[in-house]
Amino acid sequence: MAMEAPLKVALGTVAFVVFWILAVFPAVPCLPIGRTAGSLLGALLMVVFRVISPEEAYNAIDLPILGLLFGTMVVSVFLEKADMFKYLGHLLSWKSRGGKDLLLRICLVSAIASALFTNDTCCVVLTEFILNIARKNNLPPKPFLLALASSSNIGSAATPIGNPQNLVIALQSGMSFVEFLSGIVVAMLVGILVNAAILLCYFWRRSRPRRTKTWAQRQRRPPRST
Repeated sequence: MAMEAPLKVALGTVAFVVFWILAVFPAVPCLPIGRTAGSLLGALLMVVFRVISPEEAYNAIDLPILGLLFGTMVVSVFLEKADMFKYLGHLLSWKSRGGKDLLLRICLVSAIASALFTNDTCCVVLTEFILNIARKNNLPPKPFLLALASSSNIGSAATPIGNPQNLVIALQSGMSFVEFLSGIVVAMLVGILVNAAILLCYFWRRSRPRRTKTWAQRQRRPPRST
């Protein structure tokens, strides 16, 4: 395989660095355009710098994958407006037996939901419910938000529609939905169990309700030393 010209490699590296900075730090003060516009800017720089031709850029667009993602997002928005995710939020707190039980429920529910409705939708919608549940039960939100983020990514690996990367693998390999699911569901379940165990071990003490001082206790002052 022939090596590309050093100038083309350097310009391609510059375009990638611009994309990477805007993707990781979307609120850059000098260019606050966000991740989506940053990705488009990086692709535009690849064409402007002649790293790839406009024809190669157009051929790199996979319309079936974009169409399937668009349809999945439309269905997810409809389900959100139909309060389906509100029922999932109620399922998290229904007859909960404390912080550890809630942590396990979040791991399981977020994994299943992300496999069916994409991990992005699951994280965006369920975050509000988890914060409300933690606030009502006087629990620190950090362990449960980390459980949502990690379990959503693990669960989304189980189906082609759970993650955009899965779509590329499923469509280019010709695997059906059932073949994709059956080939990875065991690994996904093991990952969820291991993730839940790690979170429980790390946040064992923090998953308890926080103690709050009463008004009388706050009014008490330690005796002055004489």
